[in-house]
Amino acid sequence: METYLAHELSHSLLYQHMSFVTAYFTFPRWLLEGIAVYSVNQMGTSWYPSKRQTYEYIRQGNFMPPTVFDTAQEDQVPLNVPYRSTFAYSEFACIVDYLKEAYGSDKFASYVTHLLDSYYPEQVFHDVYGIDFETGLHDFRQHVQEHP
Repeated sequence: METYLAHELSHSLLYQHMSFVTAYFTFPRWLLEGIAVYSVNQMGTSWYPSKRQTYEYIRQGNFMPPTVFDTAQEDQVPLNVPYRSTFAYSEFACIVDYLKEAYGSDKFASYVTHLLDSYYPEQVFHDVYGIDFETGLHDFRQHVQEHP
């Protein structure tokens, strides 16, 4: 129960720094969940696959595109995993972990901070990381293939 409360607290801490429009329309849903799972070290607990398991699922061809998450198209994404939602949340936590490892925690903090006041998340990603979001996802997936 403590882990789930901390997960929800993570959301609350972010929400208190966003406008209504940002919170419900522009802040990436995948990132909200990825930060929560990453920050409370939720991977590998309960039904959430560990980082190692998540990487293995991705290497097997499972991947929830972050831009499809929490949309009508989400159910059309084929996933061969025991639990779709917890896999997706762990995948997003792995993306957070990757961004912090590859580019540094300061850059990740800048990314999140700039998103709090922006209506253009893909532009923020490009401005902070110097690449478009799809290239960042490609780089993440390549990293997964190279790091068992």
